[in-house]
Amino acid sequence: MKLLAVSADAASTIATIRLARPLGALVEQRPGWSLRRRSLHACAAADLEWADVLILQRGLTRRAWRLVEAMRRSGGRVVYEIDDLLTRMPPNLVHHAAVERGQPWLRRCLAAADIVSVSTARLARELAELAPTRWVEVPNYGGAVAPAAAAAPRIEDPPALLFASSDRVPVSAVAQALRGLRAAGVALGAVIAIGPVAADLAAAGISVDALPGLPYLEFLRYLRRLGPTLALIPVGATPFDACKSAIKFYDYALAGIPVICADRPPYSDVIEAGVDGWLVADEPEAWRAAIAQAAADPRRRARVSAAAASRVAADHGLDRTVAAWAGLLEALGPRRAPARRAAAAPGRWVGAMLAWLRRINRARLARRSARDRR
Repeated sequence: MKLLAVSADAASTIATIRLARPLGALVEQRPGWSLRRRSLHACAAADLEWADVLILQRGLTRRAWRLVEAMRRSGGRVVYEIDDLLTRMPPNLVHHAAVERGQPWLRRCLAAADIVSVSTARLARELAELAPTRWVEVPNYGGAVAPAAAAAPRIEDPPALLFASSDRVPVSAVAQALRGLRAAGVALGAVIAIGPVAADLAAAGISVDALPGLPYLEFLRYLRRLGPTLALIPVGATPFDACKSAIKFYDYALAGIPVICADRPPYSDVIEAGVDGWLVADEPEAWRAAIAQAAADPRRRARVSAAAASRVAADHGLDRTVAAWAGLLEALGPRRAPARRAAAAPGRWVGAMLAWLRRINRARLARRSARDRR
């Protein structure tokens, strides 16, 4: 089976997690299977002609819809991959405007796909009206590292407090708790904030060591280098938040970092409170008490992090995700018709030229973005 995985940016974190790693592992297990990965702007007619299955991640544009239509006309199969409730995205999130503009194309792609792959069953239920009876749960998994050995308790070193996000985060309650703990003289390490949450915390009056968002594997390696650390995970109360997966918990667990999470899905779905993590009401006093107790008890932090690493390694590993992809793709069955050229020769040359121009433009924009960051 020939798999063509297409995403807005094939090198992005979400494409790495959801497509590159599990599908790469799958084709290694299946003799005769192969995987071709393309960014949306670089996918050409020849790629569709080559593939048996188009796996389109978060298609939100006219171009994405055209790829779906072309694949279906050629007799190929289409999987629409979605890991967030993009149909109900809160307006404060970074990409809200772009996602709203893409709603017509998102809905067309969902309706046309042979199967929709989702990260959680709750997300599937929310999308059921748009893709009835044609969804398969492909769960997320812990990061590409072995479980970390529990660090020896070091009472003299208060834990750093770690926040990480790829978008805006509701930090009001936990920020108020941190201000109260500092004012009371509770021994805490630095507040480390990775991604947009750094600005949210700074706006709430919290001094942070800010880091930009990191590529996924670099982020996992960074976690492994940290000393005593306690991860804090605020969670919004929206359907969008509830439909996300608990991947942060998985990654922290395998890096040996205990977590305190707001007591809401998705984390309340997977964490056993007090055993492999802490769940707290999203109120300042609840956050304050939990952080103070965990910070003061390094031996308990070590027990909790060891339990979390063991559970995630057993129940939320990459092999589970690979098996889900295998089941989905095998259930699709063969092409509806033998592969054939998606366009006449002149059209193919034009398409190839446009793809080349899009790649040149994307590279130019990436260089400009890098200069601006410097």
